[in-house]
Amino acid sequence: MQDGGKIVTTTQLIRAAKCAGIASLAAATLFIGSLAHGAAPGRFGVLQACSLPTEQLVRVYNGTHPTRSGDVIVVPAEPNFLGASFPHSGPWDYLQEVPIFFYGPGHVPEIGEVRGRATLADIPPTFAQLVDFPFQAPDGHPLPEVLRDPAAQSPKLVVTLVWDGGGQNVLGRWPDDWPYLKSLIPKGVWYADGEVGSSPSITPATHATLGTGAFPRLTGQVDSDFRLDDGLVRSGQLGPAFLQEPTFADIYDRALDNEPIVGIVASVTWHLNMMSHGAMWGGGDKDIAILRTTEGDEGAEGTEWNLQGKNMPFYRLPSYANDVPPVDDYTDELDREDGKLDGDWRQDSIAQLHGGFDTPARVPYQTAVVEQLLEREDFGADDVTDLLYLNYKIIDHVGHVYSASSPEMKDTLEWQDRGLRELVDILNREVGKQQWVLTITADHGHQLDPSETGAFAVAPGALEADLNAEYEDGDDMPAVLRVRTSQVYFHREELEDIGVTLDEAAEFIAGYTKEQAAPDPSVIPADERNDRVFDAAFPSDVFAHDLPCLDRKENG
Repeated sequence: MQDGGKIVTTTQLIRAAKCAGIASLAAATLFIGSLAHGAAPGRFGVLQACSLPTEQLVRVYNGTHPTRSGDVIVVPAEPNFLGASFPHSGPWDYLQEVPIFFYGPGHVPEIGEVRGRATLADIPPTFAQLVDFPFQAPDGHPLPEVLRDPAAQSPKLVVTLVWDGGGQNVLGRWPDDWPYLKSLIPKGVWYADGEVGSSPSITPATHATLGTGAFPRLTGQVDSDFRLDDGLVRSGQLGPAFLQEPTFADIYDRALDNEPIVGIVASVTWHLNMMSHGAMWGGGDKDIAILRTTEGDEGAEGTEWNLQGKNMPFYRLPSYANDVPPVDDYTDELDREDGKLDGDWRQDSIAQLHGGFDTPARVPYQTAVVEQLLEREDFGADDVTDLLYLNYKIIDHVGHVYSASSPEMKDTLEWQDRGLRELVDILNREVGKQQWVLTITADHGHQLDPSETGAFAVAPGALEADLNAEYEDGDDMPAVLRVRTSQVYFHREELEDIGVTLDEAAEFIAGYTKEQAAPDPSVIPADERNDRVFDAAFPSDVFAHDLPCLDRKENG
């Protein structure tokens, strides 16, 4: 076979395929066939993509947008990760598996645990099924176990509750610390095989899927930062404008002349992706939005419940949001849990943890805001089903700071579970028993401490510096625009100027070793220094072509 002026034998290609991780002769043969028919993407990139297990490749495909994603997709060798502060972006089961639980006495069958694939994209069309509304999700499907009784009335309120970062690996690490949620499982429908369905498993992307029933390849929400033209933008930088698909709330609310009450209590701008575009969506109104976002940074939390100025034209912030008792009303209980009142949560000063907001005391504090919202806005007061979206972010915050295997995570799950009991009591009191449906899920799992998993952490800055050094050509323009936890953005014109293809850049990344990545290579055992830190690296444009190893029908 002719390849770039060289004769490449079938034997050589099969050997290359096996080296890249395609172990079977059949898979290698499929790849060879694609070359024979003039497949456009680089050979190395296709081999790398096809070296991934099928379910991982499908997740990456679902999470890759044709123009917004990075130029090269990177998949660390499990359990390695790319990034600091215990990142959670990846296609592996431990980050992908999340609880998907429907509970609503009088509306949701008491089935308990069921098996079978369910993804976050299935939640919006399942809600539509429960309220008898015709909503076609691009990627999701109504979950058949949550069938609506034709004789039953629709619930007055549907609640989406996200335990941010509370994936199955977190729950499994602390199995005795969420007893209330566990007690509800037989009384609803619990999808034991629930998963995110796309990679990277990161907040803007997964919340967009929760809202639209579409994966990031359609919503455009591929990461906290993504490409727009020649540069990068922050998700939420222009309010909801970058979310490319309508949400269930957008379509449902407008179809009913904005009669439903739609609202969210969350933290950062990215959480809005699961609710709506608000008044930006043609014919929509200003849905209620109570956040804690720092002005100018969509992913950082501020000191009071607020709404960024860029979002004010599209949503409504109730003036009473900050009238609830402050978070320090709840910190004494947390402080006393270690048997002494000393101002500390375990070893850390509560005052220094955002005044207690970055502790489990955030849970009852936020729930007090939810209670005020339900009471003052009359959610569930009439026969038109209202929609409420809640994100409790403290599990995610603790995961980033302390890891999922920390004693701080144990405390946090206990408080989050008690908060769920309180929320159910509030719903029964404010909306009425058997008048509401609640879905509990998570947007991703979280990272265990590397001391438990043996993970090797790759600093994005180190990879970026080594790539720029490799492709230095003497001018002031670096080759790399940014290294993220799951992808690398290049200055494309710079690569073209120095004659480097994305396939070649991917090959450099795929060959990156522990010795290259380590700040101090001398601490790496001699027999591990040449170990590759990534399982695969390939240009994202491989998905623009028919990969021989990807069945795109598996995405839904």
